[in-house]
Amino acid sequence: MLLFFIVGLIVHLVFFTSIFDIYFTSPLVHGMTPQRTLLPPPAKRLVLFVADGLRADTFFELDEHGLFRAPYLRNIIHTKGSWGVSHTRVPTESRPGHVALIAGFYEDVSAVARGWKENPVEFDSVFNESTYTWSWGSPDILPMFAKGATGDHVFTHCYLAESEDFASEDATKLDTWVFDHVKSFFRSAQKNQTMLQKLNEDKVVFFLHLLGLDTNGHAHRPGSREYKDNVKKVDEGVKEMVTLIEDFYGNDDKTAFIFTSDHGMTDWGSHGAGHPSETLTPLVAWGAGVHHPRENLLLDTVSAEWNLTSLKRLDVNQADVAPLMSALIGISFPLNSVGILPVEYINSSNLFKAESMVTNALQILEQFKVKMVQKKQTTLSFLFSPFSSLSESQQLDIVRRTRSYIHGGNYKEAMDLCRALIDLALQGLAYYHTYDRFFLGISVVMGFTGWILYVILIIVKTNTNVNRDSSGHRRIPSRFMSYAFGALGLSMIFFLIIQSSPWTYYVYCLLPIYIWYAASKEFWIIQEFRMYLMTVSPLGILGFLIMVIMGVEILVLSFFYRWVLTVGLVVFAFWPVLMKLWIKGKITTVSWVLLCLLLAVFPLMPVVGREPNITLVTCAGLLALLISLASLWWVRKKREGAAERRDFRLHICQMISLAVSICVVSTTHSSLAAKQGLPLLNQIVSWTILAFSLVVPLLSSTFLFQRLLSIFLSFVPSYLLLSTGYEAFFPVALSCLMFVWIFIEQETLVKQGISFKQKLNCIDFSCSADITQFRQLNLDDTRRAFFLVFFIVTAFFGTGNIASINSFDPASVYCFLTVFNPFVMGALMMWKILIPFILVMCSFETVQISAQISSKSTFSFWLKIMEVG
Repeated sequence: MLLFFIVGLIVHLVFFTSIFDIYFTSPLVHGMTPQRTLLPPPAKRLVLFVADGLRADTFFELDEHGLFRAPYLRNIIHTKGSWGVSHTRVPTESRPGHVALIAGFYEDVSAVARGWKENPVEFDSVFNESTYTWSWGSPDILPMFAKGATGDHVFTHCYLAESEDFASEDATKLDTWVFDHVKSFFRSAQKNQTMLQKLNEDKVVFFLHLLGLDTNGHAHRPGSREYKDNVKKVDEGVKEMVTLIEDFYGNDDKTAFIFTSDHGMTDWGSHGAGHPSETLTPLVAWGAGVHHPRENLLLDTVSAEWNLTSLKRLDVNQADVAPLMSALIGISFPLNSVGILPVEYINSSNLFKAESMVTNALQILEQFKVKMVQKKQTTLSFLFSPFSSLSESQQLDIVRRTRSYIHGGNYKEAMDLCRALIDLALQGLAYYHTYDRFFLGISVVMGFTGWILYVILIIVKTNTNVNRDSSGHRRIPSRFMSYAFGALGLSMIFFLIIQSSPWTYYVYCLLPIYIWYAASKEFWIIQEFRMYLMTVSPLGILGFLIMVIMGVEILVLSFFYRWVLTVGLVVFAFWPVLMKLWIKGKITTVSWVLLCLLLAVFPLMPVVGREPNITLVTCAGLLALLISLASLWWVRKKREGAAERRDFRLHICQMISLAVSICVVSTTHSSLAAKQGLPLLNQIVSWTILAFSLVVPLLSSTFLFQRLLSIFLSFVPSYLLLSTGYEAFFPVALSCLMFVWIFIEQETLVKQGISFKQKLNCIDFSCSADITQFRQLNLDDTRRAFFLVFFIVTAFFGTGNIASINSFDPASVYCFLTVFNPFVMGALMMWKILIPFILVMCSFETVQISAQISSKSTFSFWLKIMEVG
């Protein structure tokens, strides 16, 4: 069993890892030649304001009094600059957003493993290409651009990480800190000749990262007074900074300004997914080289809502901001940028615009060429399939025609050709980036298919009458088969060596060969099993297959539509009625029906968008306490003795812990609502309860109900501390249903005559290995395995969609910490997700022991259902 488990774990880990090599490889390439426009740029310096977490609608719309929420920037839009909406991409997080704005490409997904803080792959950026860059803001954002820069010309000024506190009395202090330090910087620069010389260089960038809006949005929601007041604070600060910088440079009209955001935010204060409130951010540009406002000739309903229909709206993709900044101050476009220069923002000669577009096209074309060469070098020549839409001759022809148009003064035609070349180059980049996807996908599919077949054959062999001794068809695999698989493996190794493939490719390609070789040794079972099926009614087989397909479809659909879980639970509710189990177990059947219907309500509740309701959390805790008291009385009534008295004291301590957790949740959120921060005592108690919840169940009695009660009392307090609303009831309802499931499975076994009715309270987990003989599996065990998988899926998705980043509510971890820490917060949320899963698995272990089913068989059974699903 242990070896089988280890092999299965390795197989699944390998194929899970393959997801990242197939879909999430780094898009970056290196070795390109820098490209920049040789004509004089319109600006000598650029100031970039990024209001972290600012939504486009909140910024542009009028407030409840019909006034502008950001009057200074609104005046800029009407009198001095150009405006539009910047469209971000998923994941709408701070690091990917800033990388897109400043480096011009969409984030390497592997950065998530480092908390969006460090560079997993070095990349070029506007800051790196500048002569000097000074930046102020968050320690989570600024250092990653300084680390990736060559030389010592990117300077960062960060506040302490502890300042990013969601429970702070006033998060606008983060923005005030930035504005104050910028003012202090320019005051000190006037007395420092060396600094003055640097500041008067060309191609200088100032970056102000304003985190207050994001912090207030998470803590109070974007519709709150705190968030909207923060917009006004940012507007006032931007006005002050513009005046300061223009005065410092003597109003020389050589400074360009850009104001934007890295991402938006949902109404419930989260971000990460693709909702329009997260992907639509404001963009305002003004100053040197930026076009003045122009009249709008198109009807735009969204602009009408913002009272901006008279002004032309220029939307861009977020990565387009990087080439815009590069063109304005005349630096090389970031080498890895895939942004397309929005020339409509530029107020310069047509020649400058055309040359800038040529630079943009050549910079992206350089990436395409490098990517093509790299892929060609690692692919056999007769297998290499180039991107046919952009051959070398086509590249030269487009570049030649573009130059010809520019020399002839046909600038619009030249820019159109550049845009066409950029589109083709980007398609080619995507083509070569996903070049190996089909090959790796086939390898993984073959591996999974072989593994599923192998485990099914093992299940049939060990749990049916098909066995080695009785089989007349069984034979040892011939040497030919061994040699054939060996030759196939050597051929694959030789093929991968020639192509200079990474070591992970060897694992993905060789593991399926080994799995199919192992499965081929058991092919004799197929013939025996076919003969066995001939004795079974065809209608019975057809009915079984239909039920299996329907069950798998329900599991698959539940990943996309949570209401499918409700349908499944309603069907489950009436299963004992159809099986006539209610005849001998009326109370058990009624309890099962009611609890299934109760649990069916949770998938119909909103995933996100709910306001915190601590009253519901308190009620859930009190309900759990009441159930615990009743359970403790029942267990106490059934058993007596010294060990039971020790368990009784342990359960009492756990119930006190449950009561304390109710108080901690209530007082913590009351303190935060009063803007008094997270009480230190509450934080210490929360971490203590969490730590002891992992250990205390091991100290309880190994008798079934004592151990299950201890597990319930240990994990529910932790879940309450991580809850903000109705979801606090979920583990309570799930635990009750699992408890009834144990009883109803006993009724099923008795009805089928498979087992006598055991006294469940006498089952000892520590003696489970002493069961002398496990029975063989039957069709009803398939139903048990399906129940397990369905309950696991319900445990994962019953109160939300964990696959969506914006389902995460920072308020869930406020009892443990309020200072931003992605790894700790992520770990706590993962623990909250796993608690219902653990409750289901512990209950199924009880079902397995009481039904005398082999652990190896049930593990294999439910694993196959999960894989097929």
